[in-house]
Amino acid sequence: MNLPTSNKIDRLWVFSILFINGWTFTLPVTEEAMPIWLTPVQLIHGIFIHELLLLTYLGFLVATQGGLRFIRQQEAFSIAFLIVFLGFWGILSNSINIQPLLKMGESCRFFLLSAYFMCAMVWAKRFEPTFVLRTLLLGIASSGAINIYYAFRISTMELGGLPFLLGQNGPGGPLGILVVLSAWLMLERKTSLDAAIALASCVIGVFGASISYSKLSMLMVGFGLIAWGFVLCLTLVEHRSRRLAAIMLAILFVIAFANQERITQYIQGVGTFIDYKFAGTIEENSSVITRSQYFIMTAEIMLRHPLLGVGYGGFYDAVIATEGYKSDRSLTEDPEAAQSNASNPHSSFLYYASANGLVGLLLTIFLFMMALRAFWRTLSHRGISGRVLWICLAAAYFIFGMTLPTLFNTSILYVPAAVAISFRNLARSGLSQESGSA
Repeated sequence: MNLPTSNKIDRLWVFSILFINGWTFTLPVTEEAMPIWLTPVQLIHGIFIHELLLLTYLGFLVATQGGLRFIRQQEAFSIAFLIVFLGFWGILSNSINIQPLLKMGESCRFFLLSAYFMCAMVWAKRFEPTFVLRTLLLGIASSGAINIYYAFRISTMELGGLPFLLGQNGPGGPLGILVVLSAWLMLERKTSLDAAIALASCVIGVFGASISYSKLSMLMVGFGLIAWGFVLCLTLVEHRSRRLAAIMLAILFVIAFANQERITQYIQGVGTFIDYKFAGTIEENSSVITRSQYFIMTAEIMLRHPLLGVGYGGFYDAVIATEGYKSDRSLTEDPEAAQSNASNPHSSFLYYASANGLVGLLLTIFLFMMALRAFWRTLSHRGISGRVLWICLAAAYFIFGMTLPTLFNTSILYVPAAVAISFRNLARSGLSQESGSA
């Protein structure tokens, strides 16, 4: 893509897109009245502020340069093609299933997500991959901090002396991913700002996910802390990083020492959350059993609609007609949720399997595997810390994809995947320059 000459306005524009995108992931979800800047504003139906900024950005490039020229990289084009194809298949599925025209918007957003993915690669090349990753994490962490603040301020529910995160699973999932990605930023840091944002993101992600009352968010945080442990060990071993590691540990020690009582209360409160959430996970009516029932019900839907599924608005009617739904193990679907398109199988993979049939399921699996492949190709060359970080990333994203429906229709996976490919491209260009000079 030919972009205008790098300048402060262009950098600010890109920063705004990435930051506001991250900001929308962990905003408070509550019935209480919230300021407009703490709600996911749709300026046009289905188009949020950061997406409108992206569309304006792309329109500006077309108007000033007459077209776009993306980076020629086979792996990136393959991922972008799969994203686009998922959009086309969704349009076909919705058309055949005669879904309302507004439901087409969910399919069309994949075209924008594909462009966003390619733009992220261009931005990573122009401003460095750490800029893209750092800005996205800064947005997630900032709204996560606001969510925690309002949770303590207005929450009427408490457990172990701690309030519930406003939104629980919704913002809890991205906060869990935030902890793992922050370990990656710490591993790839270029400046002290990278290290500071990585550490702050880790603290906010751990705190927010620990009160989300979501065992899945807590599991993601657990993998993130494992990644952080290996990254910090590497930081202590590397000569260039010893001073930074010593300063970070000293600051954490001082903060912990000055807030011993509060930290003890927090640990005890989190222990209560964990006891409540993980006790009886295999009992007959536990959330694990009831969620697993969605696999059976989705399989029934796929058997009846194998090729194109039931469309994005057809899950409620399809699921209540299955035999699995009649089981005592299944959750009761809310008719009002069906009207707002919120009825779903609580899994990204199952969501597209039911909505777009076998092709939708295969496309999401291919997308997921290609993203993991991009992470592996970058992180596997960073020694044991990189390999452990990849395992933690893969595990966290797998948990996210199996429990939340937003892995593929948001940028939570695509922007980090673009960063991973960009890191490898940067390393290759560096090796090429070294061999050329030799």
